Amino acid sequence: MKLLDLVKKTYHPVHDFWESRRTNYFISGVLVSVFVLCMVVALLNYLGWLPVGGLLGRVHFLQAVEISFTLLLFFEMISLVFVIPQSIANSIGKQIEILSLVLLRSSFKEFSHYNFQLPLQSQLESVYKMVSDGIGALLVFLLLSTYYGVQRHRAVTQEGDRQQFVALKQFIALLVLATLLVLSGHDLVYMLRSGVWVHSVDRFYLILIFADLLFMLVAFRYTLHYPDIFRYSAFVLVTVFIRFSLLAPVYYNALLSLFSVLFAIAVVHFHNLFTDGRLAYINKNQPPER
Repeated sequence: MKLLDLVKKTYHPVHDFWESRRTNYFISGVLVSVFVLCMVVALLNYLGWLPVGGLLGRVHFLQAVEISFTLLLFFEMISLVFVIPQSIANSIGKQIEILSLVLLRSSFKEFSHYNFQLPLQSQLESVYKMVSDGIGALLVFLLLSTYYGVQRHRAVTQEGDRQQFVALKQFIALLVLATLLVLSGHDLVYMLRSGVWVHSVDRFYLILIFADLLFMLVAFRYTLHYPDIFRYSAFVLVTVFIRFSLLAPVYYNALLSLFSVLFAIAVVHFHNLFTDGRLAYINKNQPPER
């Protein structure tokens, strides 16, 4: 119980700080500042006024968009951490939101390699990749509204256990946050030393797979109903599919992303059908009161 009390005292101040308006203003300022700084560095590189190599020496105008999007994804991953204690369904929805942004970033990344000095015909493959990722992101965004629309939040714990269950989920969220910060710090150091851009989104989803598994095992402490067990387990599989889509080559990544969202929608929809049918069966066959 001391651990749970410590989690409550730690989680809420961190959550309130991240969700505050001042933090939102700060994040917006950081994104704008990074974008402007990248444009300035790109201009200096274009004019030849920045005689340095490595990471800064390779920054150009189109790459400024990719860098800004990468930083935006990092902030979105932090926001996902604070959705975990709400519900696993909302957590999956946030994962899908990040997936759509990853597809958009992939499209902008391909755009950053585009050379306006060459004819379009010689760069059609690059354009096709941009179109594939862009359409994939749009369809994921469209299906996400369907996913949220079919959700029905039902309590899986008794009133007396709910507070403890939420505290355990907050503990898992803090573990994910600490791991994300360590991973991001390692990537930053590696980029500064090697001059190579690295993106930890796929590894972050690997962390989420283990977090979802831990969340599922904790949930078994409070419910052993078959539909809930299936739902939790299937949501872990959704995270696995999303990670596969992040590792897949172009074209296949968009297809796997769409499959991941469709699978998540199917899990929620059929869980609702099963639960409604089960409740209807129980009400129909329970003995009349005397």
